[in-house]
Amino acid sequence: MHLRILKRFLAVVELGSINKASAHLNVSQPSLSKDIKELEEELGGALFTRTARGVSLTQFGQTIFLRAKLVDAEFRKLQSDAQALRDVSIGEVNVGVVPGFLQSQVLPTATLNLTRGARSLTVNYRFGTRSSLLQPLLHGDLDFVIVGIEDDEFADELVSEPLVLDRNALVVRSNHPLLETFGTIGNHLADYPWLVLSECIQLEKMLRQSLRKQGAQFSKSVIRTDSFHFFRTTLIASDCIGLTRYDAARLEKESGNVIELPLDMTHQANLLGSHMIGIVYRRETALSAASMALITEIRKLCRVNL
Repeated sequence: MHLRILKRFLAVVELGSINKASAHLNVSQPSLSKDIKELEEELGGALFTRTARGVSLTQFGQTIFLRAKLVDAEFRKLQSDAQALRDVSIGEVNVGVVPGFLQSQVLPTATLNLTRGARSLTVNYRFGTRSSLLQPLLHGDLDFVIVGIEDDEFADELVSEPLVLDRNALVVRSNHPLLETFGTIGNHLADYPWLVLSECIQLEKMLRQSLRKQGAQFSKSVIRTDSFHFFRTTLIASDCIGLTRYDAARLEKESGNVIELPLDMTHQANLLGSHMIGIVYRRETALSAASMALITEIRKLCRVNL
């Protein structure tokens, strides 16, 4: 199997048409069709369903596509590493990060340390939730991600390195009326709408269960989002109670824009359990020299600042 044919196969998938792919690749349509047919014969199955509007992947083709993406990503990293071995200032790093202190404080400094004096180093950051970053990592679009470490279905495919301890948190704007309540704040959590960062859906479920046990029925509105910018803006402009990761709200708390609710010890133990944020990468893929250099900078800063 030639890498050239594999790349042509990927182009057809991404453009959805053999004609569009042939124009994009600057090759003839018969030549491209011949390559796809040879690939299908070599792999022993049909890759595409052909229609008047173009082509779509078969179930067999979808599996091949995911593997082909990894092969293509690995080849591009091989080329980058070959350059990086000669000069660490040359290469490309693709990183996924969840919002929080690491994104706002650690990564900017780590990136500047890495790129200082570099001649041709490219660092691409993608920000999102853990769930939105794992698939691009598994497909080879990201070299590593900085996310919450969990035991899940990807445990056999991924390697995790803990960096910092995190936990869940309930927060409100600094002048929220709930802060004037006398007694246990936990008794009044059902009195206001909830704003839930999507990574904290499980916290929402646990909080509902806890309230039911206390005889309090939650019947207010719930706003869920995977955007921390939306979360922050909405929280500060409303009476919502925010359900978030502590690390995501840490800077807003330290600046005084939000206040963490001082729940009683029972709530703390049951709802605000701790977990790790760390570096996650594919088990069967060697990290590039540039990626390792960036990770080294991140480790240094975590030891100093956290």
